[in-house]
Amino acid sequence: MNQPFPPATPPRRILLATDLSSRADRAFDRAVQLCNQWGAELHVLHAVEAMRPAIPFGVDAHAYIRGRRDPCADAERLLRRTLTLEQVRANVHVEEGSASHAILAVAQREDCDLVILGENRDRLVGPFEGTLDHVVRASPASVLAVRSRPYAPYRNLMVGTDFTDESQQALATSACWFPGADIAFVHAYSMPYSGLLPRESQEWADGQLAHLRRHLHETGLPDGARASVRLLVDAGPPAIVLPRHAQELEADLTVIGAHPRGMLFDAVVGSSRLIIDAIPGDVLVVRAVRGDRA
Repeated sequence: MNQPFPPATPPRRILLATDLSSRADRAFDRAVQLCNQWGAELHVLHAVEAMRPAIPFGVDAHAYIRGRRDPCADAERLLRRTLTLEQVRANVHVEEGSASHAILAVAQREDCDLVILGENRDRLVGPFEGTLDHVVRASPASVLAVRSRPYAPYRNLMVGTDFTDESQQALATSACWFPGADIAFVHAYSMPYSGLLPRESQEWADGQLAHLRRHLHETGLPDGARASVRLLVDAGPPAIVLPRHAQELEADLTVIGAHPRGMLFDAVVGSSRLIIDAIPGDVLVVRAVRGDRA
């Protein structure tokens, strides 16, 4: 019999990565809301891409370079001013280099449990273009991509599963981090034969649902929490099924489990980004913990 996973606990340290644009405000507001909810410590990071200065023709190079403004100092002043105006306490980090490398370095150095990135529906904005893929695959912490305006705490969650330990941990983490939230546990399955009769198709769906019930039982959730989880199975690729159910359920957060080498759905769809891109709202990628489960 499987042993319960290590107990999940809410994050103690949250790292918010921002490009200092107005488009990052939603991620900032969500990070502050979660820190208040969990009593977590907030770290705010801005990455400054090091660029060689363009020296105007006919201008003394040394004097021009000495007179240039320091982009790191400017970014730190802006960050601290924003935090003061918002009356938010946070640790400020301004790093030179690519956004993804800065995020991973600070998250590891500060032992952060959750990384938050601001993202629109299609791609990460500004200098974070393409950063999410790198961070999700390499971050030692879970990653939250924020797209929606945070009007309220997360109350309506959808957790995707492909019957792996990673997805079970994603469910257990969701129940711990957001107690009292409505949770739907969703599995997208493929039909072995496209020509199955309706009765055979229903029998296959019923079998998948029974498997999902066993999968839920093995998470080790308390009986009360387990009984409140809604189970859903649907035929089709995860990149199509999950976004459809996220819309139908009006989920304000979709949760997916991940292990150190990539997301759990990579083997199914070939690219984890297909799912993240297709989800209409915020997405939490839970970093699973490897343990001795027999």
